[in-house]
Amino acid sequence: MKVSVEDIGPIQKRLLVEIPADMVSKEFDSAYRQLKKRVNIKGFRKGKAPRSILERHYGPQVENEVLESLIKQSLPEALKEANVELLLDPQLDLTSPLKTAESFSYSALLDLWPEFELPKYKGLELIEPVVEVSEEEIQEQLEALRRHFATVESAGEDRPVEKEDLAVIDYAGEIDGEPVDGLSEKNYYLEVGAGYFNSVFEEQMLGMTKGIEKSIEVSYPEDALNAKVAGKTVKFKVVLKDIKKRILPELNDDFAKQVGADIKTVEELRDRLRNQLEEDKKKAAKSSLRQQFLEQLREQVDFPVPDKLVDAKLTQMIDNVRGYLQERGVDFERAGMSEDRLRAKMREDAVKQVKTEIILDKIAETENIAVDHDEVSEYTKYIEGRSKQLGVDKRQLQNAVVRNVLPKLRTKKTVDFLLKQVVVKPASREID
Repeated sequence: MKVSVEDIGPIQKRLLVEIPADMVSKEFDSAYRQLKKRVNIKGFRKGKAPRSILERHYGPQVENEVLESLIKQSLPEALKEANVELLLDPQLDLTSPLKTAESFSYSALLDLWPEFELPKYKGLELIEPVVEVSEEEIQEQLEALRRHFATVESAGEDRPVEKEDLAVIDYAGEIDGEPVDGLSEKNYYLEVGAGYFNSVFEEQMLGMTKGIEKSIEVSYPEDALNAKVAGKTVKFKVVLKDIKKRILPELNDDFAKQVGADIKTVEELRDRLRNQLEEDKKKAAKSSLRQQFLEQLREQVDFPVPDKLVDAKLTQMIDNVRGYLQERGVDFERAGMSEDRLRAKMREDAVKQVKTEIILDKIAETENIAVDHDEVSEYTKYIEGRSKQLGVDKRQLQNAVVRNVLPKLRTKKTVDFLLKQVVVKPASREID
């Protein structure tokens, strides 16, 4: 068997394998011997049909079996001889015609781990974010709670739309005079000025009065997630049917009791909000330190990131978005999102994530970081319970855990280990 390797790029090679004619003939002979034992050919006793008859009836089938067998037998040895560190399973590329008594050759594409020197990963300096809660932040939370517990009623008086009003509208969008699917709604509640719908649209709502129809034009950027409107100007026909306003409850002890059964006064509510904000900021600070550290790791090294890993990461990210939307009863089309455009927007982040994972994987190998038996056992128990609930084969779930969960556990352990080696400096404070 002849083996050679052809360079395609820094992280991809082509493996070329040539199998001699005698090995090909042996495989064909073996395949036809096995076939003769198990098939019935009219006019011949079982096991007595000549090979020429078998070739006439089963030639293509045997050829496929021989092809699969030759590659299965030769590929591991060829990879060993090539001495490469594979990132993914080899992908069959080209094959020559397969005929008995003739040599057979094939090629396979090999995706390789990128080669790079590990960056400095111990003793990196990080800036600890300031964790402080201001009175303004507490007041913002109180106002948000008041809005949450507010009642909604018609504005009553005949007045134009104002900021923070809830406008009840019918709208329909057109591009070049043609209606666009997904850009129309009746009795839609629009919080004017909140920016949830479209800031330009909402701004042009200001001053409208009930019963009036208005034409509002909105120009969308080229990279808008909704492919139907990207780079185009949409003309909306809008009818204002009603103006509603929120009636906020008074900020008193009765309101505080409404928020939580164990809260008696406004001061207790303020303390509760302050504590929650502090906890949230501490978590955000911890996340910030992690992101600072990973960013420093990425900035120190440069290597080509495998496209196949990026594509796999993108698919995972898109699936997460799809799941989030499905939980809310919508899909990409109803949400006005293009999957292709979403992939394009997320690609840079996917590249960063894959690059980070490759660096951390190499550090884990260097530091001998692995997931221990107790951690695996916890997931094994979880798998056994979930497999019964979902009616899924336990082995399938185990494979999913090995493929998806264990690498994440190892990555987390690696980051936790590395964060113990950093030097954290307090953020400088501005002097008034």
